[in-house]
Amino acid sequence: MLSVIRAARDYRRGAPRPTVGLAITAVATLLFMVLPFARFVYMMAPAAGGAPRILAGFGDWRGSEGYPRLDPHRGIDVKGRVGADVLAVAEGRVTVARDNQDLCGLIVVVVHDPHGYRTVYCHLAVIAVKVGESVACGQRLGALGTSGQRAWPGYVHVHLELQRGAEPKDLHDPVPRIVGCFDATARYPADRLALTYPVPC
Repeated sequence: MLSVIRAARDYRRGAPRPTVGLAITAVATLLFMVLPFARFVYMMAPAAGGAPRILAGFGDWRGSEGYPRLDPHRGIDVKGRVGADVLAVAEGRVTVARDNQDLCGLIVVVVHDPHGYRTVYCHLAVIAVKVGESVACGQRLGALGTSGQRAWPGYVHVHLELQRGAEPKDLHDPVPRIVGCFDATARYPADRLALTYPVPC
């Protein structure tokens, strides 16, 4: 930032401008100061309709904290608080419940038959289900934590992926399928996969 001010002063004095250095400083300021600050402002604003805040969307090139990513985001990061319940977004059967020993941390995978989809939940602190167990929509899968890629304070989230078929790279955006917060009295469509938020509203 100081080099930008220094370059502006030099420009007024008629000194030669170091354009490469100035360009690098401007890009670094944008990527590592402006974008994270914009994400912080977005995160602090109340979410519309009381729904949980989505910190990073499907295909985003910025992470939850606003820093640039090296590849597009595979799912959505839904903000929560440490210890909050992580809920099944639709009924299904648990096929994975373990510590993945990678950026995902404690992971739960639920297959949603007959639709051919599966949902992946990452960054849990506690897993409350076992492989082979059937789960209902809104059932507690575990508790939200910071396992795997550690989130900054205030950016704690559950990472939710929607995959189809046997190929983990066949990813879909879960947001168009989200019908709202889990409601025990609501009736969800059976002819298509409808999802609820993975954290309580």
